Amino acid sequence: MTAFRLIATEGHLEEPVARKLFSVLRISDRDAVYVRPRGSFWERVPKYNDAARHGGLVLGLADIETHPCPSGLIAEHLPHGKHPQFVLRIAERMLESWLLADGDSLAGFLKVATSIVPRDPEAEEHPKRTLVNLARRSPDRSIRDDLVPEEGSRGVAGPGYRLRMAEYVDQRWQPLTAAGRSQSLQRAIAAIKKAAEQ
Repeated sequence: MTAFRLIATEGHLEEPVARKLFSVLRISDRDAVYVRPRGSFWERVPKYNDAARHGGLVLGLADIETHPCPSGLIAEHLPHGKHPQFVLRIAERMLESWLLADGDSLAGFLKVATSIVPRDPEAEEHPKRTLVNLARRSPDRSIRDDLVPEEGSRGVAGPGYRLRMAEYVDQRWQPLTAAGRSQSLQRAIAAIKKAAEQ
């Protein structure tokens, strides 16, 4: 399989998610460079596209959030088209929808009932908030302390959210299972695999 040379991520959780995807798809990322821009991910997208044109396979992972559709978002920032070696994948609303999609694993991690995990995570208006609200119901105080923001905080998530969810991705999350409830993840897996096989 062809190796990806550059992995560009919009947020903190995209990196462990990318690493997990490469692991389950048996694609080496040993020599890949991971980057997360300090500013806007989308302002850097044309540079990532150029890197794909000149330097091999590039993976970009981002959220769609409030934009109406992925294709429109890509066209807005790459008006002259996306290079075939730039695999730019966008999670529906937020990356957390991909994590919610493996309901059994997430329920076990949070120590909550599987029945309260949404069966259609891509329909959630704010998947990160949905995940945090699930953590509120955990009987495990350490989970609540890490994932749930303190009362009066303006933040969506608690202080340990990033590290705790990276742990979930690395140790529990099953992306091939999650793809059954997330079309955007399913498309991402297919695109990454196809690019690596060419």
